[in-house]
Amino acid sequence: MTRSDEVDRLLEVITVDCGNLAEQVTAFYEVFAEMLPLPASILGATIRVVGIDIAEHGQELTTHCQRGQAVQELHLSDVVFPPATAAAWVHAAYRRCLGLTSNTAAIPAGWKPSWL
Repeated sequence: MTRSDEVDRLLEVITVDCGNLAEQVTAFYEVFAEMLPLPASILGATIRVVGIDIAEHGQELTTHCQRGQAVQELHLSDVVFPPATAAAWVHAAYRRCLGLTSNTAAIPAGWKPSWL
């Protein structure tokens, strides 16, 4: 199975009962909310994702990212997670769901979430 097949499979599992994009985004919200807080980066700067929300229009997720004492809201699709983490793998499926190119990610060794 290729990496692309694995991402497609994860996307299918997360969104199995979803009828539209808003429902798919909500499904990803539930998955990411269980993993917080998460180490990440944006434009090469190390940050920490400390919260997640569904954007007002329901078509994407936003994050509350902390660096030092500053907290900023960013689109989840713009955040990068360390490649060998569960968050990176789920993020790859989320970006695929939005029609974006997936960031590099692989299934973390030994990671088996209850919903997969």
